[in-house]
Amino acid sequence: MKRIIIFIGHPAGGKTLTAYKLAEKLGNSKIIEVDKIKIKISGSVFGRDDDERELWFKEINNQIKEGLEDFENVIVDEGFFAKKYLDKILTGVENTKRFIIEINYSLKEHIRRNKRRGESDQGPVKRMYELWDSIPKKDKIQPDIIITNEDLAIEQIVNEIYQKLRN
Repeated sequence: MKRIIIFIGHPAGGKTLTAYKLAEKLGNSKIIEVDKIKIKISGSVFGRDDDERELWFKEINNQIKEGLEDFENVIVDEGFFAKKYLDKILTGVENTKRFIIEINYSLKEHIRRNKRRGESDQGPVKRMYELWDSIPKKDKIQPDIIITNEDLAIEQIVNEIYQKLRN
């Protein structure tokens, strides 16, 4: 059975790198980078209005459906937090196993990693954590796998996810 693997979590939290490493390990995988779709449609990762965001969801949905025609695994590097968005990108997607993987490090760790990469403006990261905290639990996507261990190397994270996908 074909699989859709969706990564969620804060920006710059390691979703894209993990998605690519997991795709290497799984083989026969297509990766959909949502940020690239947002930039193509909106010119940035922030939409101006709900109509523009609806275009994102339609394009992501189309790419998922196309990917499932040719690949065993479609890996979506998403970042959205709310269930209503997940429902939109999965509209009409049938006969697949779905896995939601949340990469969720603490704000302190996130800032530490950004500083290591030379990023000094932590305002956007802090705002994303505030946004995450503002969403009621009932409206958040409930992940199948949550990665919170800040000490794991990328290979360890991928192996942990891989083992859980096999079970």
